Amino acid sequence: MSAGPLIASGVGILLLVATAYVLIGGTLATTEVMVEAQSNLAANQETRMRTAIAIQNTTIADQTLRVEVKNTGSEPIFDIPSVDVYLQSGGVPVYIPYGNWSNEGITPDEIHPGGLDPGETLTLAVEFAAPDPTWVQVVTPNGVSSSTYL
Repeated sequence: MSAGPLIASGVGILLLVATAYVLIGGTLATTEVMVEAQSNLAANQETRMRTAIAIQNTTIADQTLRVEVKNTGSEPIFDIPSVDVYLQSGGVPVYIPYGNWSNEGITPDEIHPGGLDPGETLTLAVEFAAPDPTWVQVVTPNGVSSSTYL
């Protein structure tokens, strides 16, 4: 009996083991990524469920709209520059990015200065062009919003 078939069989078995190792490793890595994504999605949804805001007051003076937004939820909002503002002016919705609106302060701001904690009120100043807006919507970074007619 020659050694050729034995060597070929050994090489074949090694290739099968290596292939199984690669396939199982890839499957485990893919499963780990999916589980991590699912966990992050659940955590983000929980945070969103605890987030709530309400527009308390609005005033218009000299092409500036001031909007008082109260955090009525139980989740603090820290990324204030990521808050989006939308106006309806002349029947057309307009997106107002940060830089075109300014943060005029948070009251009271004792806990987590600069963050909008539950019970605190953020005052936004939004510059706009004529005509006066008829509606405003404020949207948090995680997608929770509040709107009102002016």
